[in-house]
Amino acid sequence: MASLHLADGSSLQLRPLEPDDGELLVRLFFRLSAETVYRRFLSPIPDPYRPEMRRLLEVDHRRREALAALSEGEVVAVARYARDAADPDVAEIAIVVEDGWQGRGLGRLLTRRLAALARRRGIAAFHATMLGDNRPALRLLRGLSEAARFRWSTGEIEAEVPLTREPADTSRPRSEIPPAPAPR
Repeated sequence: MASLHLADGSSLQLRPLEPDDGELLVRLFFRLSAETVYRRFLSPIPDPYRPEMRRLLEVDHRRREALAALSEGEVVAVARYARDAADPDVAEIAIVVEDGWQGRGLGRLLTRRLAALARRRGIAAFHATMLGDNRPALRLLRGLSEAARFRWSTGEIEAEVPLTREPADTSRPRSEIPPAPAPR
């Protein structure tokens, strides 16, 4: 288990998610706001006991990876990727951070660790789908690569993020993030 240290002085443990972490994920789910759940899953999820939620524990640490950040024994964030079956050089990325830990740099640290791991395993790019108003996710992905490309599509943003080198340790100012399209 590795340690993560945030700029605010907080320390967390980092480790791969394991199949027996189901109860920890259930407890995390119930600590998430409805908005955080919606942003992560792109739809409202009433409870974590649905069949599609069980898939979150299906990690083989090659094609499907998930890193968990823990505080006092509880999972407070998870960053994951799943390789594209049609193009194994690309992986879908997803991240969730418990509301009380958001805005503290945890998502950035987790995403960078996941990107470094993916690069070592031969993944050349991350793909992500996010809600069009999810500014934190846009900043997070922009921070991974200046070559990241974003495309608007029916209220969602599709992102392609090359993983060619380690990201710079600076984040882009908010003014450089593309504006959301005007409502119709």
